[in-house]
Amino acid sequence: MKTQEGIEKAAENLKSNGIDGLIAIGGDGTFRGASKLYRVSGIPIVGIPATIDNDVAGTDTTIGFDTAVNTAIMAIDRIRDTATSHERVFVVEVMGRRRGFLALEVGLAEGAEVILVPEIRFRVEDICKKLKRARREGKTSEIIVMAEGAGDSRDLVHQIERGTGLEVRLTVLGHIQRGGSPTAVSRILACKFGSRAVEMLLEGVKKRMVGIRGRRIVSVDLDYAWREQKELDLRLYRLAEILSA
Repeated sequence: MKTQEGIEKAAENLKSNGIDGLIAIGGDGTFRGASKLYRVSGIPIVGIPATIDNDVAGTDTTIGFDTAVNTAIMAIDRIRDTATSHERVFVVEVMGRRRGFLALEVGLAEGAEVILVPEIRFRVEDICKKLKRARREGKTSEIIVMAEGAGDSRDLVHQIERGTGLEVRLTVLGHIQRGGSPTAVSRILACKFGSRAVEMLLEGVKKRMVGIRGRRIVSVDLDYAWREQKELDLRLYRLAEILSA
């Protein structure tokens, strides 16, 4: 699907099998390919956003995002027990190579002392000052939630140890965040998206994506979904900073 030859072959396969409508489930890469496929084949396509990164424009959230957030929270709850009993700092790396939606929501829900995301630059010196101040005020352990795209987590651990003299440990949650049983939120969202996608095809739409804004299911241009950059909610980031102060 990343080559013109592949797109044309896919279009031929759809037509030869008598397919007159397609529902594409995935993220921006899926929708980029689906948009090219529509232009070549002319077959109506509706996209359903499903990615734990939640980086698709035009929708507040995506299928799987809530599940990944809760999976990470359950893991960090256990890590915090160890951090508390051993009086250590833990850096927990979550997924998010280019965007920090997952890290931000996980960090806010977990009450992390520091949240690091690709969209916001940080200084290790500032992190060290915050951790040392927290220890002076009586804290005995801290959690730092870091998106994988925010920097080198292993190097960060070494820099914090040098800058604070504290014991720092690293946990990389990795692909555990992509598995497990879906939460009720993700399951219900999938039902709503799937139903609306079928309705849209029956209504004769050509190139759209299903999304949700607030509580309302919406229809978005498929190209908008992958061409536009979804903005990180900086209000949540500021709230997390206030709560961790």
